[in-house]
Amino acid sequence: MNKNTPSKKAVLVVLLILPSLFYLIFVYGAEGNFFKTLDYVGPKEIVQVEKDGQLVNDTIPYVIPDFEFTNQEDTTLSSDEMRGKVYVANFFFSSCPTICPAMNYNLKQVQDRFLGYEDIYFLSFTVDPEYDSPAVLKEYEEKIGAVNGRWFFLTGEKEALYKTARDFFVNAMEDSTAAGGFLHSEYLVIVDWEGRIRSRIDEQGNLKAVYNGTSPDEVNKLKDDVKVLIAEYEKHKSVTEYRESKK
Repeated sequence: MNKNTPSKKAVLVVLLILPSLFYLIFVYGAEGNFFKTLDYVGPKEIVQVEKDGQLVNDTIPYVIPDFEFTNQEDTTLSSDEMRGKVYVANFFFSSCPTICPAMNYNLKQVQDRFLGYEDIYFLSFTVDPEYDSPAVLKEYEEKIGAVNGRWFFLTGEKEALYKTARDFFVNAMEDSTAAGGFLHSEYLVIVDWEGRIRSRIDEQGNLKAVYNGTSPDEVNKLKDDVKVLIAEYEKHKSVTEYRESKK
């Protein structure tokens, strides 16, 4: 039995070391990901940065311009407060007679799917701020079963809301010929922890950019892509925490 002791100790050491080794490789040593990440949406900015003593071009992904609106609790919510969080955004109005009920019903399914993940949120911007006061939005939150503190319904100055819609690359405007008097996109948009819109590449090799919130199939694709972004964010946080611990 004594002859087997060194080999048993060696096996034990390997079992103790391997998890830490794999963790270091995954968190710190690996430059890429072991899964296909979502692409960036929007125009990219080319800037010059210094690398190894030389100026080289670097590509900066599009970041949604700053916004600040009033939520259903009658307090403000800004884009700065959403840094460090993943969120899904859409545009709607509470009295919408057509696409909004289906869109927000489907978005609630996304909310319920990710309730256990604390860093994902939902932002719904009204296109009818004259009617959709914080009190009206609070009633709407309760009616559809949105989780307070995770799903924010936002109102504010009309032109600022419409500009923000354009910043998300969706439509929002008054239209007397549209049902309810407003025209807006039925799209859901995924935003990462740095305020960048993210999306998959579709089967035809095109950047999807947005997801049809009235389509269960599209919403299922969005759920899959949110899971991918969560995995990427978890790795990002692990790398950041590990590097900070070594300073």
